[in-house]
Amino acid sequence: MGTRPLWTALERIRREDLARFYMPGHKGRMPAPFTQAAPYDITEIAGADNLYQCAGAIRALEEEFADAYRVGDCLLSAGGSTLCIQTMLYLARGRGSTVICGRIIHRSAVAAMGLLGLDPCWLPGRIASRREGIPGIALPPTPEDVEAAIAAHPDAGSVYITSPDYFGQLANIADIAEVCHRSGKVLLVDNAHGAHLGCFRAALHPMSQGADYCCDSLHKNLPALTGAALLHLADPSFYQEAKYAMSLFGSTSPSYLIMLSAENALESITQDPGSYWELSGAVEEVRKEAGELGYDVIKGFVRDPIRLALGFESFGHTPESFGRFLRSRGVEPEYLDRNVCVFMFSPSNTRAEIDRLRSALAGAVKGLPRQPEPRYPATIRLPRQILSLAEAMDRREIELPAAVCPGRVSSRVVSSCPPGIPMLVPGEEISTQTVKFLQSSGVQSIFVVR
Repeated sequence: MGTRPLWTALERIRREDLARFYMPGHKGRMPAPFTQAAPYDITEIAGADNLYQCAGAIRALEEEFADAYRVGDCLLSAGGSTLCIQTMLYLARGRGSTVICGRIIHRSAVAAMGLLGLDPCWLPGRIASRREGIPGIALPPTPEDVEAAIAAHPDAGSVYITSPDYFGQLANIADIAEVCHRSGKVLLVDNAHGAHLGCFRAALHPMSQGADYCCDSLHKNLPALTGAALLHLADPSFYQEAKYAMSLFGSTSPSYLIMLSAENALESITQDPGSYWELSGAVEEVRKEAGELGYDVIKGFVRDPIRLALGFESFGHTPESFGRFLRSRGVEPEYLDRNVCVFMFSPSNTRAEIDRLRSALAGAVKGLPRQPEPRYPATIRLPRQILSLAEAMDRREIELPAAVCPGRVSSRVVSSCPPGIPMLVPGEEISTQTVKFLQSSGVQSIFVVR
């Protein structure tokens, strides 16, 4: 059980009731809805510790997280997984400028690689068929993919994998880690959507499977405020360098409220992990029912136990029509794309809310015949890289209508957010096919290199 070191420190400061001649300007007094939280929204004063030079309550909290996740060390972030991703890539740059990456990668990682002078080498991407899962979504990279990429790019110093992905698919991190370490490469895992995985069995969390660095977004599935995240290190000797890197990218005024909420998340996974087991059973019931109704579902035993991704395209629904029906039944999903809908659960969801979702899913397809499997390409065809990320980001740019962009070179990441997966990265050539795809996703203009 955690000792709540940060809460203890901040509560002591609140009780002392010293006149606040320090930031922030509200001085601990704000109207609703901030009244109760305001006294704990402080800056780096005596007794509060300092995130980037921590030796007190914040450091004690990091050590408790490291114990809970059974890792070498842990760094707290009030800047979300984005800050952790930037820090991981900063650490990885010392191993070489080439990073082998899955294309299912957050846009912040692409931006960080460009700023750090790193060059991504993209792993091949396969598209799921109905037999494999939800038609049209990308499947996770395999250990064989990674091994082939390392053989083709022996100068690469690191491998970057996202697992779980936005749809709850898990990569085989254990075997990928073995491939990386056999070749002397470090493995970075974006586990932003999987901070809760350790609640089920240790083998599900990337750090337990051999990852060298891993980021967790606490706020996505745990009871924490937006922005609460962790960076895990397998080797604790990198802690100080990681702290320095985090200070380069992060705000010099990290939110104590966000950090305090991270402590709350720690309690939820150390004191009540059973609630996640119970929730996973309820989610599995919904997934099975949805499959029986004809929805396409994620296949395979190893997947995020509390995330539900459903393919609705086979019923003729558009994202607009499917979303309208769900909202008319009192349900708001996490994400709606052309062919898939994502629902994120946590123990904070009530049974009544889950039952409402089950009813809405049944009603959305009632009386609708299932259509044949849609046709998608078997693999992801990536654009040709003309300039490096850094070169393209450094060039002058101009925004043009997408229709006139074939043959031009992208100067920015183009993605939908969420989930933030890049459809184009800086330096890639824009083809007619790419423009059609972007336009179908609502992108009507693109920033290109002049």
